[in-house]
Amino acid sequence: MFMKHSKPSLVVITWDGQSQALEYLYQDISIDAAKFDLMIFDYSGKDQTSLFATTPYQYLSVATECKGQIITALYHHIQKNQLVNQNQYQYQYIGIFDDDHMISVSDINKLLFIGAIEKLDVFQPSLSHDSYFDNRQFINKPGYTILPTPWVEVMCPFYSMDIFMEFAPYCKDNISGTGIDVYLVPTIQYILGRNNTAVVHAVQLKHCRPIRTGTRVFSNHKTSVQEIQEMQQLSLQILKERAKINGSDPYYIQLQSILSHQRNGDISFVDKVKRIPLLLKNIYRALVDASYR
Repeated sequence: MFMKHSKPSLVVITWDGQSQALEYLYQDISIDAAKFDLMIFDYSGKDQTSLFATTPYQYLSVATECKGQIITALYHHIQKNQLVNQNQYQYQYIGIFDDDHMISVSDINKLLFIGAIEKLDVFQPSLSHDSYFDNRQFINKPGYTILPTPWVEVMCPFYSMDIFMEFAPYCKDNISGTGIDVYLVPTIQYILGRNNTAVVHAVQLKHCRPIRTGTRVFSNHKTSVQEIQEMQQLSLQILKERAKINGSDPYYIQLQSILSHQRNGDISFVDKVKRIPLLLKNIYRALVDASYR
């Protein structure tokens, strides 16, 4: 008997309203063979619905500056169009790609298959070694299907719909999206008891343009560093108000480590030193693997 997904997923790919839509999506198989519904999110805010009237794509146009506002707009769209009703979700996962992510339709199918078979709550594809990136831990590691991780980037995340609908309302004052990934989502996951998070290394994408949020000042007159610090404080407040604390729970201990870590855009010397034991462990593992070849 062939495995059948109980629900489809929603994959959102952003678009600037000017360049070629879906330019970096390799349609190696027909979109009709996709195990997901595809939405083009036009962040220019110019309504160009007529361009997609005869296509199989969903289309949403909302003027936004960055990922935080996109998440908020998607949340309102899902509510308005009754894609969720009494905690019953039309989609299993929602994935959000930027318009400069090079990946194929079949790879997204594979990504969703692995997410479902591994019962992942939050996940992302790995990044190719020639990608532009901020966080080296998400670079592709050959030989692994998935590797657990405390959090995934807001760059190209996949969320279970219940987790997305729970954290998205807290994003309304965050434009850049920074802090949503490392602080807010793990906090909500802990509260919901949905902590299965991983990078899927069996699938990789290429991030084709340099990171652009680092020094940018948004319309709220804040930088991404200021927003990530505010999200850290908000997440601590949410945890205090909503969570049933179990101090011996390993997920709580992990979350406390995440929330207590101050992030200002730089990697501290202390953090670099902390990586040395893992570096030595990985060197040893590589040498052992090589000895069996």
